[in-house]
Amino acid sequence: MDMTSPDPSHAGPSNTSEPADPHLVHELASAHPDVVTAAAAGVARVAHGEGLGLVPLGLPLPKGKRDLLVPAERREAVLLEIQGTLDRARRRNALLAQGRRALEGWSTSLHPADDRTRVRAVRSEDLPWPGLPAPVRLQVSRALDAMELADLTDDDLALRLEGDPALATALEDALSRTAARLHRYAGEAEGAEDGWTFASLADRLSRAARNRHGVDELLERWDREFAVWRRERAEARGRAYVDRHFDLARFERLFPVARGLGRRLVLVVGPTNSGKTHHAIEALKGAWDGIYLAPLRLLALEVMERLNAEGTLASLLTGEEAITTPGARHTASTIEVMDPDRPVEVAVIDEIQMLADPDRGWAWTAALMGAPAETVYILGAPEARPLVERVADHLGERLEVIELERKVPLTLIDRRLNWEEVEPGDALIAFSRREIHTVRDTLRAKGLSVAAVYGALAPEVRRREAARFLSGEADVVVATDAIGMGLNLPCRRVLFTALEKFDGTSVRPLSATEVKQIAGRAGRFGKFESGEFGVVGRGTPQALRTLLEKADGRLRADAPLTVRPTRAMLARLAEHIGTEETVLLLDCFADARTAGSPYRVGDLSGMRRLAVMLDERRLALPAKLDLLLIPADLEDEAEARILAAIVGAVEAGEPSPLGRFVPARLDGLDGAALEGLSRACDLYYWAARKFPTLFPEREAVRSRRGEISRRLADLLATRGARSAGQRREPPPKAGFRGAPRKRFGPRR
Repeated sequence: MDMTSPDPSHAGPSNTSEPADPHLVHELASAHPDVVTAAAAGVARVAHGEGLGLVPLGLPLPKGKRDLLVPAERREAVLLEIQGTLDRARRRNALLAQGRRALEGWSTSLHPADDRTRVRAVRSEDLPWPGLPAPVRLQVSRALDAMELADLTDDDLALRLEGDPALATALEDALSRTAARLHRYAGEAEGAEDGWTFASLADRLSRAARNRHGVDELLERWDREFAVWRRERAEARGRAYVDRHFDLARFERLFPVARGLGRRLVLVVGPTNSGKTHHAIEALKGAWDGIYLAPLRLLALEVMERLNAEGTLASLLTGEEAITTPGARHTASTIEVMDPDRPVEVAVIDEIQMLADPDRGWAWTAALMGAPAETVYILGAPEARPLVERVADHLGERLEVIELERKVPLTLIDRRLNWEEVEPGDALIAFSRREIHTVRDTLRAKGLSVAAVYGALAPEVRRREAARFLSGEADVVVATDAIGMGLNLPCRRVLFTALEKFDGTSVRPLSATEVKQIAGRAGRFGKFESGEFGVVGRGTPQALRTLLEKADGRLRADAPLTVRPTRAMLARLAEHIGTEETVLLLDCFADARTAGSPYRVGDLSGMRRLAVMLDERRLALPAKLDLLLIPADLEDEAEARILAAIVGAVEAGEPSPLGRFVPARLDGLDGAALEGLSRACDLYYWAARKFPTLFPEREAVRSRRGEISRRLADLLATRGARSAGQRREPPPKAGFRGAPRKRFGPRR
């Protein structure tokens, strides 16, 4: 192919006799649709292609790449097409060389395009901006066929490209968009007095602009940098606002009603079965109005019923339930729902040693600081006394201490019991639902009828199971450590099936306080004149005694009191920093300044996981703040699904009938399924209180929950009932506690 060129100072590229570059030829030929390699054709050698009607291409190719074949009848046409493309590629190369010379000093330059026959015209311009350390260089480009610019003189080429209207329009648009974006950024930072000015953003923008000259890529990167800068600014301002306006180091000041009452604190300490609750109930009955703050919903229900039965009208309020008694001025509630703004004459805070609980301790801190009562009765284990005395001193409130003694003696059984030695009237303690059912099956296999009490059961079912045990219908009861929180389950002996528990993050030994609270349930004044406690199945009395004697470091006098933000605090912070991102709000509180104070911010990781999910939904901030406090366990798969359904309904804004959560028919469901449906009722009821128009069947859920509870209670009672003709179930499989030992292997 002959190519000649006139004097380059007068004209553009033309034909020359320059030999073809084999690599360029191979690249262009390989792209032709009629050209195949020998391997692609299925032959080992080029010569073997003749049998398939394929012949060598016949163009200069690089060594090692000479295996291109073409159909024989198409060879001439393909060669002409490739040579035409090759000619345009040569012209493009010559044009690029001419452009480097002709466009020197102009704002436009020529560059290779991806296509070997095309070039890219690029125009650049710098945009200076006040506050930026360097101008922003912007580039726009458009692709042109090399033949469009062929045979132009240097001057014509320069004038043609400099006057290109498409490039001019694109550059004007890029400059305008970039300036508008910078103007918006500067407006966001205008008037800042805390260091978060445009200057703090300018360096980031300048670094992001390096080697990014295309306007779309540049603005996309800038927006990411701006979003990070805005979040860091909001978090910094939020943390400063938290420390200045909430000041968690002086957490007690967040409860002005309590601070204005001149409260009298009465600490009633003593071991289990020493009459602490009776003492406080009598104080409530003698007050005009009052509140009882319980660690468990079932315990709050028991106190409400006791007050009503003894002539003091009381209502119930928990996260999942509300029972209003007409004319009642007293309220029994779970501690998390305490109202710090409704003053009363007497408040009772039960199980004060829960201050040390890593997950729920914040609620006891809030109650201790903010219970709005003239007299606050504080009930708990003697181990909590130093911590409460320190709090009273910190608050400057007068503290009276009443020490009570246990009414019946309590002794440790000096040997480990076998399962055959479990007797009617015993309470066995396990620390998970699975463990409870395993122990229950073991005891039933030995002929005992068993009641079960654990957290997954609805309060009505737990009460019915407790009643079966108290009436003697069930020989023994298997319960979780909730028995140590005041549940009315008087028993002769308390037997531990394990001496460790999973606390949400890891398995740990029981604390001395937990052992004392649980073991202390053995014996009951007027019913069992002595109490015993010990271990069964595994563990040793020596290990139990060691736990009892070990000091509970979580209740030392200088132990920190955990706190966490309330809904109102989160709402105020959101308004101040202008965000609806709940994760950001929690992060602002996570590192709040508390040094030198008795407080520290508790673990917010559970709330943060929920916040991440809520921030991914299209929800208004008030709804997100409500949902952030839903009493659901994200670690529980079933509860997580219910929560997701509730969040989805709120996001959609459409009413959700109860049937979407609980089926109309309950036939054939096992205990686990019924427990899950009971929990679904609890969460639906909670949602109905917060979003009444979206979850309209608030009253219907009461009856449905009652029906589920009755079925579950009947199921538990039926399986545990003893009758003369009842067939004993087979013993548990090997590997479970209580299974028959094999004849070989060490004895446990």
